[in-house]
Amino acid sequence: MKKTLVALFVLGASMSTQASEYGCKVLLCLANPASNGGPKGVDECVPPINQLYHDLSKGRPFPSCDQADGNDGSSYARQVYDPYDPCPAPLLPAERGAYVVQGQKRPSGNKGGWFGGDGSYTLNDQPQVSESSLGNGFASGARACVGQRIGSYVVGNYDNTYTVAVFDRVLWQISQNPRAIDVYIDNGWQQRVRW
Repeated sequence: MKKTLVALFVLGASMSTQASEYGCKVLLCLANPASNGGPKGVDECVPPINQLYHDLSKGRPFPSCDQADGNDGSSYARQVYDPYDPCPAPLLPAERGAYVVQGQKRPSGNKGGWFGGDGSYTLNDQPQVSESSLGNGFASGARACVGQRIGSYVVGNYDNTYTVAVFDRVLWQISQNPRAIDVYIDNGWQQRVRW
């Protein structure tokens, strides 16, 4: 991958405008996978990525690359403000504020549950709230990426009840710095880079 990025820098050096050249370098560097050191994993990427982060922190617009315009379905990057990474396919984010747990349905007549529940499910852990709310429209805490819904059960009594949704798979993501850039290559999402 490093050789490819260096070769693309040579190509980028022949581009017509300075702004587009900078934008193309930024896009190439952002596309470097985390397994190869991420956006600053190649020495030639350090100056343009440092400049990008500086520019974005000052409210300057994201640079463009005329050679890889996202409007034609090719490659581009887009700023996002999201404290969570996209859920890995086929998982999807659980509803904000929902109680979720991973588990499986018990055979009928086999009651008695681990971690509570109504005994209809074998649960892998205690139920947790996905993206617990701070009360001002913002979320904190972990986000649940969930698979297929198996069922649900109600916890509590009288006016103090809540529903727990049981899924066949739950992956928890911690909240991170929300300033991020999504990188798309050949019109497909490749990765999210936090800055």
